[in-house]
Amino acid sequence: MVPNLLMRAALLGAATAELVAQPAASPTPGQQKEMEQVALARARTELLEQAASLPVFAGLTLSSWLRQDAEVERALRLWVRTLPRQGKFRFYSCDAVCEADVRLEPGELCEKLAALLEDHPTVGQSLGIDGSKLKAAAANWPILWATGRCAAAAVSDTRRPPGWRDVTNEGLELARAAAIADAYQVLLSELGQLPLAQGRHLRDFLDSSAQVREAVQAELSRAAKVRVEFAPDQVAVGEVRIEMRDLLRILTRVCQEQYRGSEFEAADFRQMALSVQKTELIGTGLGVPPVRSLLRGRYQPVEYDRPAWTRECLVATGRYEPVDEEAPEPAARTEAARLDGIDQLYQRISRLELGNGITVADFLSYHQDLKDDVVLFLSGTRVISPATVDPAGGVEVKVELPLGRLWEILRTRMKLEEVEPPASSPAPQ
Repeated sequence: MVPNLLMRAALLGAATAELVAQPAASPTPGQQKEMEQVALARARTELLEQAASLPVFAGLTLSSWLRQDAEVERALRLWVRTLPRQGKFRFYSCDAVCEADVRLEPGELCEKLAALLEDHPTVGQSLGIDGSKLKAAAANWPILWATGRCAAAAVSDTRRPPGWRDVTNEGLELARAAAIADAYQVLLSELGQLPLAQGRHLRDFLDSSAQVREAVQAELSRAAKVRVEFAPDQVAVGEVRIEMRDLLRILTRVCQEQYRGSEFEAADFRQMALSVQKTELIGTGLGVPPVRSLLRGRYQPVEYDRPAWTRECLVATGRYEPVDEEAPEPAARTEAARLDGIDQLYQRISRLELGNGITVADFLSYHQDLKDDVVLFLSGTRVISPATVDPAGGVEVKVELPLGRLWEILRTRMKLEEVEPPASSPAPQ
């Protein structure tokens, strides 16, 4: 799909009926809610991918650590999936797209990783990672931002859970099975940590023989309550619940029928149930569909007239200057500095060229209907550094704005032509 920018008159002249595409249909309230869910979920997924590439220690990235410990990876993923949205959802009228932003501060991520390191020290020790090294690495981490996007066209199929429209039935079932299996593993791990008398834990009983473990697993599969949710980020979340009274019954039966040792007896499990003071134990597991089950195009459209600046990210420094009146709260001063940065970015964006001397300002003057969407796009400007405050009370913040989305907005009012790639030739028969 190639935007035709060869003739200035064609873009800016009166022949707008041929050039201007019809605005996208507004989503229904139900579609809008689903778009919000999917956009936010995709933003969190992208944020996790960014975090995984951060350096931790001696050439190791966070992903290197996560690959060594499935429990840590699962815990971090579950935590990232709860991060709040930053700002409001952005709904663009030109192409019926919803955007959502999430943000992660280096200190916040470091604090979470330190807690995971304390809970799962084995892998950290094997990789030479400790709290001090983690804190030193976090001092050089940037503020992470991610934007998730969902179009109204992607939520038209109500037969699929939100975010799963491009996954086959086989993929759904495989993700469900993987989530349930993972949840059972988590539940067994949780059970293993339950304390028994004389400094022992339930894992000591479960590991006493293969017959004991298999029998407990079989009984759990019959007694536990299983629930699976297909989350909008294309992750199946399995939840396995077992009531303590049912667990006590299972352990007593297995001990009587399968256990051949003399270290454990039924009274140990009754004492365990009294000391734990839990009525229910829960294991939460995750599963994803295999790549082969994703119904996605193999190739992305090539845009030969796409300006080079669309792959750039503009950066500016916004400033708030105090006035004689009562000073606002620090958050308000930071926001005022961000708005100043947005004003600077708007001036720079207006001068960007689309081709043949046509600027963004020229284009918007003939397509007034896009101005609201451009303003909405600018509202997504991100603060990428802590605010600095000078002695006089002035505040400065560095902001950034990726420009790819601006091009997507503008091209909705351009004439598109489909052409063959210059070097293409018919495939041999």
